[in-house]
This record gives sequence, structure tokens and C-alpha cells, in this order.
Amino acid sequence: MDAIGSRPWFGRYVDAFNARDYDAFGAYYHPEVDFRGQAATLAGRAMVMEFYRRIHEQVVETVEVRSVVGSTELLAAELVTTLVSKGDWPDFPRGGMRKGERRQSVNFAFYDIKDGLFVRIRTANFSRSVG
Repeated sequence: MDAIGSRPWFGRYVDAFNARDYDAFGAYYHPEVDFRGQAATLAGRAMVMEFYRRIHEQVVETVEVRSVVGSTELLAAELVTTLVSKGDWPDFPRGGMRKGERRQSVNFAFYDIKDGLFVRIRTANFSRSVG
């Protein structure tokens, strides 16, 4: 088993996220996770999972890991997120999208870890492109 906070451990989380394996990636969240993303601020695993299910109904989202530095208490990552809209979504949280529109962003994410679970997640955008 990979060490908590290691790149392989985080890689399993991202792989599950990209595969839309909600049970597998949801298992990384503490029940009381404090999620402060760019599109939402959420409290608790249930709200985070509901958010991602709703987003994934509208867009295909893929995350690529560029770099990771982690420990058993904190993980920092540089991530490339690609979104492709499945249909017109005028009220998308980060600004309306048209069917087939592709957006890509480079983001920094910080994951506080407690008992092997993400207890707090914070993200910040570095750059964006639309294409």
C-alpha cells in the first residue's frame, strides 16, 4: 500500500476521479471535509460528492497531475484540469459554456490530511485557456 500523502497514493485518487469512480475518490474525503474550490465552497463529503455528480452531468472533467509534494498531514499539487461541455450550460459556476467548448486551467491545490483523509481542500487558479 502506498504511503498516505505520497504521489502514488494521490495518483490513485486522481485516477478514480477521472474514471468517475465516486465511491473510490469519495473515500478520500473526511466526512466533515472543508472544501474551498474555485466554483464552490462546501462543507462535508456528501455536499462535495453531490457537487461533482452535478458538474459531471454537464461536463467531461479530466485532471492531470504535474507535480506533488506531500506528507501524512499536507499535500500540495499542481494540476491541469480540462473541461469539455456536454451541452450548452449558460449558468456554469465559472461562466457559461457552449456544447463542445473546451476549457483548460492550471491550478494549485492544497489538501490537509487527518487520519488518512482529506479534511480541508483549497484550490487556486494559476492560468486558464479556452479552446
